[in-house]
Amino acid sequence: MSKPEKSLTSIFPRMIDVGVKEEFSVIEKRYLRVTNIAAILGASFNAIWMLITIITSEAPLVYGSNASLGLLFLLVLFFNKKGWRVTASAWLAVSALTSVAVFLYLLGYSSGVASACFLIIIMPYITFPRHARKFAHGFSVLACLILILSVIFQDHINPHYEGMDPYLSQVVNISIVGLICFVILSSLSVLIDESEDSLKAERQRSDDLLHNILPVKVAKDLKETGKTLPERHESVTILFTDFQDFTELVASIPAITLVDELNDIFGHFDEIMEETQVEKIETIGDAYMAACGLDDNTENHALQCIKAAKRMLAFLEARNKKSEINWKMRVGIHSGPIVAGVVGKKKFNYDLFGDTINTASRMESSGEAGMINISETTYELVKNEIECEPRGKLHAKGKGDLEMYFVK
Repeated sequence: MSKPEKSLTSIFPRMIDVGVKEEFSVIEKRYLRVTNIAAILGASFNAIWMLITIITSEAPLVYGSNASLGLLFLLVLFFNKKGWRVTASAWLAVSALTSVAVFLYLLGYSSGVASACFLIIIMPYITFPRHARKFAHGFSVLACLILILSVIFQDHINPHYEGMDPYLSQVVNISIVGLICFVILSSLSVLIDESEDSLKAERQRSDDLLHNILPVKVAKDLKETGKTLPERHESVTILFTDFQDFTELVASIPAITLVDELNDIFGHFDEIMEETQVEKIETIGDAYMAACGLDDNTENHALQCIKAAKRMLAFLEARNKKSEINWKMRVGIHSGPIVAGVVGKKKFNYDLFGDTINTASRMESSGEAGMINISETTYELVKNEIECEPRGKLHAKGKGDLEMYFVK
């Protein structure tokens, strides 16, 4: 719970959350809480007046009226607790209008109670649920009519209870109405801030999730335009890994253990990709595919992939020393042109296409466990930075003989 909400609940302990459910949206919760706050203030208004009349005079009619009106307002909390949101908001408006009418009858126009109509005009728009906005219009218009009529016929609205000083009535009514306006608006301000903070947090979580699935540029295009066009990249480095003897391993351990192991390993791989500015593309079974250079601004994309691969192998080596299951991984790296884009309309997937992908896969399958096998194209990009061991031309399925190098 946020700090603003805690400050509110310290003023109205638990009562403002009557009827609030976890599944409600942030906006629904805000409307409901404002309704509860207004109901509590309406009951308080009548309680104050009952206390004043008890102190200043003996008037059972006024006591009874105040008590009855206070109970009317408290019924709003009951309706909200039952989940009858529109009924609660409508009852609040009816209670407020009834209070104005009763006070006009008892204390007359000079009591200043007609000023409460300004509050009632605004109140429906901050208490009624959004789907019941027509009711809000109706009650607001009704409050306007009562205010106008009370002004027009003010000379005929005389007090039926003369035991109260009109000046005192006016001071009390206007003061309390002003205080209620202040409390409702300040509470609404806090709740709006809280709603905005919650929406920002939800938006950030959505953005983070989208960025976990897609590259930043692609995610931005989808958010802004709803679509993204395939892009050709002339020079990208692809990193492929898989585990040696994976089929035999699958048959020897429980499925849940296998998933837990892969989740732990690939989770660490994801962190390595983020730290080395390499973009994870996908995992298929035990295979892990990543790429660097998709933003067209990374000149050393081949070097970054090799650095990432070294860290992946180092992590596995350290992990194997303290784990019952030993994982032996091959790594293949190749550089070249690719086409990247989002495929599908539902559960869409960002993928890479082109012969560069196939060649990178062949580098991996032609490698050895614990080694980084790179193509001649990648070697030309990193030969001045990293020492490599030539392997000569080796046959790759579907590709013929290819020059390959082990990174030392």
